[in-house]
Amino acid sequence: MSNCDVIVTYCWNRVGYNILRSLAKHGLKVWAADTSRTNICSMSRYCAGHFVYPDPFTDENHFIDCLKEWVARLQPTMLLPTHDESVVIMRHREEFPKDLIIPYEDEKTLLLLANKATSTALAGNSRVPIPKVYHSEEEINQYPVVFKTVIGNSAKSVFFPKNREELHRLAETYRGTDTLMEEWIGGCDYSVDCVRWDGFCKTSVYRALVTKTDGGGTTTQREIVAMPELEQEARKMLDAIDFHGVCGMDFRVDERHNRIAYIETNARFTGGLATPIAAGFDIPWVLYCLATKGSYDEPIKVRVGTRTKWLLGDIITLVGRVLSMKWNRQEMKRVFSCHGFDAFDDFFADDKKAILGEACYYLEKLIKNRKLNP
Repeated sequence: MSNCDVIVTYCWNRVGYNILRSLAKHGLKVWAADTSRTNICSMSRYCAGHFVYPDPFTDENHFIDCLKEWVARLQPTMLLPTHDESVVIMRHREEFPKDLIIPYEDEKTLLLLANKATSTALAGNSRVPIPKVYHSEEEINQYPVVFKTVIGNSAKSVFFPKNREELHRLAETYRGTDTLMEEWIGGCDYSVDCVRWDGFCKTSVYRALVTKTDGGGTTTQREIVAMPELEQEARKMLDAIDFHGVCGMDFRVDERHNRIAYIETNARFTGGLATPIAAGFDIPWVLYCLATKGSYDEPIKVRVGTRTKWLLGDIITLVGRVLSMKWNRQEMKRVFSCHGFDAFDDFFADDKKAILGEACYYLEKLIKNRKLNP
């Protein structure tokens, strides 16, 4: 009997942890892999084993060689990337055994969706509403605008210049880097979690209650909502490329002006994964069944109103807001409250040690990089 069914990569954070819990609770033996030795997954009681690999983005070949060695040793059914290392892995797909399941699209499709400019163009061509895209500073006559690099995550390198001078300084700073300038849209961030595999397609929507960085990005509190119009828009874009796998699509919803606009696609598990899982949409298990058996026949009923909170993320949010002097009373009340949540991203009573691993990881990165957003 195998002592490993699934190897999960990029396991330092709550996303990997919720994948680990989901699959282990269904009886699978899950190994966690990451560049760090101590993290939320390695200290979890649900972890069947763990190992360290080289950085996939600075030492790609050694990263792949390490994974191949562990795949040969453990003989898992599935290798499951959770973040941008999926692009690196799929670039080397032919080097892994053919019968090893890696439930991701090819490198070309992943890069198409990861690039904010090309994915926005794809959305527009699929008749999904998008913000106005500016091609020069001279076109812009209304501020703020959105200025961002076409590659990035967790709201890194996303800015909201309030006037022409700020925008020009950003353009000079990022000269030589591919960037995107868009119309700024008010309202709130919404995310559509999707699993699409051949004839199967299931989606759910959560809205951001609190975000870790000012202006959007990583969510620390979320709520499942009924937004069938967003689900329809997401499916239009996924149908256009016959997408296979799991992804999250971010939208901006401005109820005041009755506007919906596509923001970006993360062709992987989203940071808010704990929310749909708590609501009854067990995304990791659904994907595992589809990829291994080709079907998922159990009923899925997503409970609208389900709320989850990332405990450590709210602490980081509080510190960040205080340091930047950008906070308001309503948001701070939410950050301090632990009532009214159906689950936490990073803490479960049956696995108390795991959150200590998460705290150790973030503390190490804070000391090393002096950043709250590793």
